[in-house]
Amino acid sequence: MTPRTPGAAIIIPAYNAAKTIVRTLNSARASIAHCRAQGLAADFEIVVVDDCSADVTAAILKGQQGVRVLANDINRGAAFSRNRAVRETAGQFLFFLDADDVFYPNHVHTCLQALLAEDSLGYVFTRVKVDMPMHEDWRPSLDESCPINFCVRRVWHDMIQGFPEEPDFRKHGTEDTLYRACLRRLVNHRKIDTETCEQFASPGNALDRQREKFAHAKKDWQSKGIDDGFRMTPEMERVAIARFEHVARLRGEIK
Repeated sequence: MTPRTPGAAIIIPAYNAAKTIVRTLNSARASIAHCRAQGLAADFEIVVVDDCSADVTAAILKGQQGVRVLANDINRGAAFSRNRAVRETAGQFLFFLDADDVFYPNHVHTCLQALLAEDSLGYVFTRVKVDMPMHEDWRPSLDESCPINFCVRRVWHDMIQGFPEEPDFRKHGTEDTLYRACLRRLVNHRKIDTETCEQFASPGNALDRQREKFAHAKKDWQSKGIDDGFRMTPEMERVAIARFEHVARLRGEIK
């Protein structure tokens, strides 16, 4: 009998996602199916957190088989929703997928295979495709901060205290960046140079707001001296410093 690996959870925060959630869920199912077809035995769970959607997202989710649905009492944002789902799942390997993006069939297997082969790795990440023109200069930084192109061992998610839930991170959509920065500082990780997921630009989302910037070479954009309109707020600086100090303590660099 083939030994089973520890369980894995795919966590999806959803807010007003009626137009895209079925596509997203189908991509997660297809990636799990491909993983099993490759002979990797694991217990998988798909957990969707409906973040108090005002559209028919909740009704659509009721008709989805094999999906565990949690509902927030008020709209709390993606970071809270992801952290809540982690607390309510037993999955030891964590995947995060946004409700308007997709995994490719190879995503789950590619990540789990790498982590199972090397116990010293805390997480792995892949290349993400975006559905808009993007100069190659920006791809490494996107791959380093994207919320959907990695798999992390649960222990390290817990160690860094999950995604930051403070209001300014939610307002500016930067909770993913700090989360990944903390992981990079704390644990061994590896990039797998394969596209395994796709991020879509929706009107007004973080990717869409950077459309013009991503279309230019980095040096050309920087030479324009354009103000991106983003500044670290005092709250964000305070939280980032505290988190980095927490990571340094875990590493034994400070007491």
